[in-house]
Amino acid sequence: MERTISLTELRGAVDEAYELFKDEHSGSVDPRIKNTKENAFGISLVLTDGTVINKGDADVPSPIGAISKIPASVALLSQMSPADLIKKSGTCCCRCSGGKARKPDIPLSSHGIRAVSAIEPTGDADGKWEVIINNMINLIGSAPELDDDLYKALTEEAAKANVENVIAEAGYTLYDDAPIAIDLYIRQMAMTATSEQLATMCATIAADGRNPKTGEHVFDGCISPTVTALMAVHGPHKEAKPWMVATGLPAKSGFGGAIAGVLPGVFGIAAYSPELNEAGVSIKAAQAIRHIMQKLQLSVFASAKVSTDTTK
Repeated sequence: MERTISLTELRGAVDEAYELFKDEHSGSVDPRIKNTKENAFGISLVLTDGTVINKGDADVPSPIGAISKIPASVALLSQMSPADLIKKSGTCCCRCSGGKARKPDIPLSSHGIRAVSAIEPTGDADGKWEVIINNMINLIGSAPELDDDLYKALTEEAAKANVENVIAEAGYTLYDDAPIAIDLYIRQMAMTATSEQLATMCATIAADGRNPKTGEHVFDGCISPTVTALMAVHGPHKEAKPWMVATGLPAKSGFGGAIAGVLPGVFGIAAYSPELNEAGVSIKAAQAIRHIMQKLQLSVFASAKVSTDTTK
């Protein structure tokens, strides 16, 4: 089976989602984030041919938070095989890793810190950060910016929670010095990007590693299915299963209010609104993306091969 979706249909779905949810005012902004634009709401959809559909505040930057795990996955899979990544994550389907250490009780993602620790080079904070930030820039096609105040707040939070010692006491495996891994994970979380930048990053994954706006081949296309699978498994914060059932879209969310998703071979999509639900997921962004996917009857699990016609 094959389906063709016109540009008119895509624009119509984005416009409709924006109009339906723009006046939603429930939820609350993460208190660590300052200077948030009141009632901000933006949607961006970037096709694999570089066509961009923006609505609302698609140019407003927000902290990417856990969405930073997407480019981190690309960096890791560019340096090791999926099998090696699974073993380094502490879980192996053949149980050869010898079991999992107790997960540290910390206010940051221990898995995110471990992922950063596994990125090479080891023992070289500047070198590791260069790999991380250059990878982000190449995926996005432009440079994200650091929220200095948020970086400071998250660093102070980690110090107050004694994160380094808690990780050590839990016997939780890292592959680099803990101070380096913790600091760089916090720094990547505090980077800010617009909905259009995040949608471009996801479109690069959807296009098997080719940035549709710059034309640059950022990574080997064989990585894309694994990156997309990781997004599907982990999903928006604490809502992976219901999200996949409702949308059929592999995606990640950040505490800044953005959600970014990949529909392989078709597009990258991102939406932003800072008001979060109790799980820490943007209410309007989630509603908008769910509506677009359902309106267009799209799903990563659908049997029909989808193409887009930007002439209509």
